Amino acid sequence: MATRAQPKLLAQGKPRMLGGSARGWRVRLYAPSAGSNNYQVFFRAPAGDGEPWKRVLRRAASEEEARKIFDQAERALDTEQGLPVGADVRASRTIRMLGEEYLDDSRKRGKQPRTMEGRQSRLNAHIVPTIGDVPVAKWRIQHSRAVMEKGSATLHSQRGREDLRGQMAAMRKLAWRMGWLDRSIDPLDGLDIGRSTVLQGATTHYVDPRLRPETRQVRAMAAAADKLCGPGGTDPLMTRLPLLGTKIRVAGFGGLRLGEQNGLRAIDVFFDRGYVLVNGSWVTPRHAPGFRGPVKNQVLHEVPLPRSLMRDELLPRAKELLGLPARASLQQVLNAQEEERQRRAQLATRSKDTSLAWWNYPVPPEEEQWLFVDNVTGLPVKPEMHNERWHRVRAWVEENDPDNAWPKTIVYRNLRHHAATKWFHDELGEPWEVVAQYLGDKLTTVLNHYVRAGEDALRDSVNKLSTR
Repeated sequence: MATRAQPKLLAQGKPRMLGGSARGWRVRLYAPSAGSNNYQVFFRAPAGDGEPWKRVLRRAASEEEARKIFDQAERALDTEQGLPVGADVRASRTIRMLGEEYLDDSRKRGKQPRTMEGRQSRLNAHIVPTIGDVPVAKWRIQHSRAVMEKGSATLHSQRGREDLRGQMAAMRKLAWRMGWLDRSIDPLDGLDIGRSTVLQGATTHYVDPRLRPETRQVRAMAAAADKLCGPGGTDPLMTRLPLLGTKIRVAGFGGLRLGEQNGLRAIDVFFDRGYVLVNGSWVTPRHAPGFRGPVKNQVLHEVPLPRSLMRDELLPRAKELLGLPARASLQQVLNAQEEERQRRAQLATRSKDTSLAWWNYPVPPEEEQWLFVDNVTGLPVKPEMHNERWHRVRAWVEENDPDNAWPKTIVYRNLRHHAATKWFHDELGEPWEVVAQYLGDKLTTVLNHYVRAGEDALRDSVNKLSTR
């Protein structure tokens, strides 16, 4: 009887004694045997529970794929990382599963609820319905293009399309890191999204000056909110937010983000020094109670505010929250604030969490000293309600003070742009480095938003030509 021909040995790795073997062994790659079209890669892998390593066979349809498995096994054994898995496991690692791993990785990295909601939404709305069942190992450029084509039907802004592509890039990076996708394969290579028109000398993130409100418009909106939401207001929907006018001034002259405005407390205002300490943000996850979370970028920053705003508007509110009479002196307020800060600091030292201090010591939201609240709930207002009341104020100004009407094209968050440019930089003459500190942003971010190269030279040239 004829003996069966042995398959041809194409490659073998380093000799190894891993896995409790008494004899040395190597990773070996064999050509297809007679009657077969599959290349074979043999190696050993841990069996678990301290047992001797088991012999593993991986098959491949081509020599190129087989050599990739061979190289992967060699690298894994050298670095003690994951060994090549079988075709059934690779097939089960779909884009849907990668998406879940991506969300789990984001949670472990401490991403904020609003960020997580955005990532979950893009995954559920665009990525999973389009390519969710595609194995990660077979993810290619055509799949990524299909996601972008589906997204373009509902994502009309350049920023939205960039966020979708950015999320796929992050998932690709995670797939590489976990070994689910070969690093030689880039499923986004060649995936270009349409560029938006960029003004000469500006970056793609440049904020058009027309979207930066004028100081007169900020004052008009704040005054209207005082009238509609104050004690003399007649609409109960508006009087639920009694200090909306003050809140608008804090945004327009301090540049705080909406969550930072909502997260301000009586102990965060330093009346004797003329600034507020921005150290937290009110977070409102979907279908969950709100809570006070960390400030964006984990950067605590001090923001100076006009004396009239501090003493005439925030000081009376602080007296009320600290349980002091209306006629209490400034020193009494400062003493009460410092006493409360010290109380929280002492509680923080007793906690096992060494990251706690007076400014982030957890207090039940209903017991916190919020400056700006919804009178019905006693908590900071939800963004949806805040925006609805803002539009009511805008409509009132448009009808009753048309010369200072707030343009419909400028949203509430653009009060931050006014604070950065019209107030801090132009009115107070602060350099951009200082403006960045007040906003709690990186200098490069502020420059990209507000500075256009050559703008000063252009203005000079226009002035010279105007006399000729």
